[in-house]
Amino acid sequence: MDKIKELSPSRNNIFGVMVTYHPDDKLRDRIEKIRPQVDKLLIVDNNSSTDCIAMIRRIAKDLNVVVIENDSNLGIAKALNQGFEYIKSLDNRYSWVLTLDQDSYCYSSLIQQLKSAYDDCPFQEEIGIIGTNYQEKTTGRILHKRINEKENWEEVENLPTSGCITSLNVFSEIGDFRSDFFIDYVDTEYCMRLRNGGYRVLISSKIGMVHPLGYYRASKLHNWLLGNSMITNYPPLRHYYWTRNGVTLIWENFRRDISWSLNEAYYIFFRRIITVLLFEDKKIIKIRNIALGIWHAILSRKGIKK
Repeated sequence: MDKIKELSPSRNNIFGVMVTYHPDDKLRDRIEKIRPQVDKLLIVDNNSSTDCIAMIRRIAKDLNVVVIENDSNLGIAKALNQGFEYIKSLDNRYSWVLTLDQDSYCYSSLIQQLKSAYDDCPFQEEIGIIGTNYQEKTTGRILHKRINEKENWEEVENLPTSGCITSLNVFSEIGDFRSDFFIDYVDTEYCMRLRNGGYRVLISSKIGMVHPLGYYRASKLHNWLLGNSMITNYPPLRHYYWTRNGVTLIWENFRRDISWSLNEAYYIFFRRIITVLLFEDKKIIKIRNIALGIWHAILSRKGIKK
């Protein structure tokens, strides 16, 4: 299929989608920062608390934001798919969809930086998604270290969902986000599918937002060993989804991408487990969730954990 060159990203042709689940009271501040940069913004809420819903409705009224309220937590992928389906129903008015996590703080230059990355890229018709570089809130770590200082863009293998603009035409061709994953590896799987479909994944080299990865704790042992006191401390359920979906992708893509599969296997089976055993709390519960995730991947069991 011949690839179609998209219109250059601009405020008028970008529709934003944010998925919420029990957001904090700083949500309005973050939405106020991104709202002027896009033509429209949609919040898809995954059954937050009554107080959170009331806050979201006030924000929607004040800032002209559309809201979809789900009766249960459908997961990040299905909520994003709802957003894309809503936008596709608007008679081709939009070319790009900006996807955001509820806790991402966008700079006022975000969309302009993404536009510059697109405009400067020589293979625009092959672009499937453009993401932003960001600073992690707790540690200050920068997601992507620039290789070419002269360019506004670089090609990468994968991107996190938040802070990305996705071509709506390419999304219609490649297909929905993988809802059977529920959460974790949704972004990685979509980027892999894009690349397998002949499209490219770009990142704007400039920092466009501050984004918390969350679930950090201070560790004296980690500080003594590596000179950094902060280490991840994800809840047990995240370890389950992380492991199940990661092992599933390794199995599905081993022949196609041996290098990625081996690196990911090392991360899941060695580095992640060592991190839990040395630095995180609730070690036994987390190891059980990791083991269950492996078992469910072998059984091809997906969706929400029951």
